[in-house]
Amino acid sequence: MDEKLNGSTPADTGSHENREIVRQAAVYASGVLNMGGDPALQQLVEETAVAFRVPMAAVSIIDRDRQWFPACVGMDMEQTSRDVSFCAHAIEQPGEVLTVLNATRDPRFAANPLVTGEANIRFYLGCPILDRNGRALGSLCVIDVEPREHVDGAELTQLREFAQRAADIIGQPEVSASHRKHALDSISAQIEELVRAGDESIVDELDAMLRRIERQEDKERQRKS
Repeated sequence: MDEKLNGSTPADTGSHENREIVRQAAVYASGVLNMGGDPALQQLVEETAVAFRVPMAAVSIIDRDRQWFPACVGMDMEQTSRDVSFCAHAIEQPGEVLTVLNATRDPRFAANPLVTGEANIRFYLGCPILDRNGRALGSLCVIDVEPREHVDGAELTQLREFAQRAADIIGQPEVSASHRKHALDSISAQIEELVRAGDESIVDELDAMLRRIERQEDKERQRKS
């Protein structure tokens, strides 16, 4: 069951591959990869777990080949392969909330090692965390080892509100110098590769991200001068 989110979603940028290039660039540009252990995100995740009466909750950021948890409760891992990530499914529909009432009965997840193995995931609810342009950086998720019969509208609304708070927290800090360089190098390389391949359909979007990061570079230089 996937519930629609209110608010803007990004314009179509063509193929799934191109959309993923833009989304990954947005992850780099956001600076969230520098926010491991952020106290505001950690407090939010703890509040979310209490509100939904679940043993596990996390902010999950979907990187190129992994999901990474800058904040979580009830989990003894900092990351997993993207291949087994529930949240990787959630970000495919940025305007929806992904609801899995019983993972053992969902063909997408029944054979997932996070379901069949020690983690024993049964219930999952994940709301995409969107940047200011509607790109899904990851999701705020709540997880239980017991299945549930249903999720009501009030719970969905509450998770959306928590996810928006996560997006607001991520949007506040400036990108660190090391992550600015990584983002600049990665996005520039993607632009060059697309131009060489003759596919310039998303170059403007990537270039806009570059300009945003470069403005932060200029501000940093001005502070130091």
